[in-house]
Amino acid sequence: MVKSLNDFFTAWTMTEEQGRDAQIASATGDRIYYSDPRTEGVITDLDTLCGYVAQFLPMCPPGAKVTVADPVDSKDGHARATVHFVMSEEMQQTGQYFAELDGYGKITRLVGFAGKGAE
Repeated sequence: MVKSLNDFFTAWTMTEEQGRDAQIASATGDRIYYSDPRTEGVITDLDTLCGYVAQFLPMCPPGAKVTVADPVDSKDGHARATVHFVMSEEMQQTGQYFAELDGYGKITRLVGFAGKGAE
């Protein structure tokens, strides 16, 4: 189940458009619902999601990366992951993402929040 989350967030720093879009498509199910603090509204189609993800890398200096922290909690088709966005040494952000996964472990709903929440 973790593979789809890792694949989705790895795509954020892929430079080649077709490869990035294919990786996002392979990580998501037949339907998608995506929202995070920077989206203007809910994204519900693959093309719009791919376009949204494509905006990340051009805003970053070379070497930017996005990683899913271990462990990812999962239960009954749901997952919770902490994701690190490292644009540069000085510019980093952590997000908490909650996912619903289909029977194949593909993302069908992904909602992100800035920070890690209460600890």
